[in-house]
Amino acid sequence: IKDLGFDGTEVHGSHIGPGMPGVPVFEAHAAAVGDVVRRAGLFVSTLNVVGDETFDPFGAGNARETTIDGLAAHMRWAAAMGAPRVLIWEGRVERRQDVEGACRSLAEIIETANRRSKLADPPPVSVEAHTFTFGLKHHALPELAVALRSVGAGICLDFCHFGVALGRDNILPALDDEVLAAINHVHYADTDTKNSELHFPPGEGVIDIDAIGRRIAGRSLAVSWDLFGWPGPRHAIRAKMDIYRNFVGRHVAGPPRTSGAS
Repeated sequence: IKDLGFDGTEVHGSHIGPGMPGVPVFEAHAAAVGDVVRRAGLFVSTLNVVGDETFDPFGAGNARETTIDGLAAHMRWAAAMGAPRVLIWEGRVERRQDVEGACRSLAEIIETANRRSKLADPPPVSVEAHTFTFGLKHHALPELAVALRSVGAGICLDFCHFGVALGRDNILPALDDEVLAAINHVHYADTDTKNSELHFPPGEGVIDIDAIGRRIAGRSLAVSWDLFGWPGPRHAIRAKMDIYRNFVGRHVAGPPRTSGAS
């Protein structure tokens, strides 16, 4: 990752432990990951636990408590490895009329997890909406944004997921002032606006990445290049790194630092 030209990397929770069923993962594992990353000359930009099996905020039975305990543990992992944020998704809600309650419940879960982590300064949460999670599925980003900001959390703007869920011409209108104020993380990618889990390199899809960049310009944001699903990530990075670096340099407040995601 360092040799490809990045300054930092997101770490996914599934990469931390040995990956064997029933083998627990502790803060010591996370701390070791952080040490390895820093010895390589990188920083940990985010702990990404999107899709973690413990996260089921609207499930039956004890799912809510399991979600809170899991998120609290992930906050401790992030603190141990030196990650400045924890990336989750917001969960699935089938009916539009349930979105208000889901926003309220998600905010309560994050707030409770903050306390349950027993950290003096728990890392903030960023929520990566997907095409099938309720924020994008029900076009409920403003409601989600308000709920998240009320507990110090925010939204991860993933160009691919937004493009597929909203369409090429509706990304910028969706970034109204309420949503924009909540964005605290960016997953940079292009998209064909058809395949939600295929993140294209810049210029290989159909969205106007620079227009999105102008909308978020001047804000202090963490930006990671997300190539999830792309079959040739190293080739794409070598070919397009200057484009990515220029984007980060033009559109992010403060010293530009480039990070790679999944």
